[in-house]
Amino acid sequence: MSDVKYTLSEGTLTLPEAVQDRSMTILSLPKAGASLVLTRAWDVKPGDEEAYLKSQVAKIKRDMKKFTGGEVQATQVGGRPAQEVALRFENHGVTVHEQLATTMLDDHLLVMAMSRTALFDEDALALWESIKAGLEFMPGEGA
Repeated sequence: MSDVKYTLSEGTLTLPEAVQDRSMTILSLPKAGASLVLTRAWDVKPGDEEAYLKSQVAKIKRDMKKFTGGEVQATQVGGRPAQEVALRFENHGVTVHEQLATTMLDDHLLVMAMSRTALFDEDALALWESIKAGLEFMPGEGA
């Protein structure tokens, strides 16, 4: 077998075999007063994306106070079809505004959530759109 390169922000790992990334990536965007969380759902089958997104929204609604959520809408992430929903909820007394998007890749669902304690104003929405548009997928992800 040939070695596989896995890139981290700290550098590149050389691994003896292919791996399945089950990580959660949390990125701080201090200028925007936001955080971006990327997770992977390996158990979602093609065609089940909207059901998954609705189940995630239902969990947030159940677990958080003062929940409000918009309708699931079609969007794009990295030029790929995606679904998105805007949410607002209270967590430990703090109001959180969140944009949540999902897109199906070859073998898993990529979930992106951008959260702020301030409303998504024009600048924050423009940043969210640029993040979604700027994602470049690796070869082999059905691009």
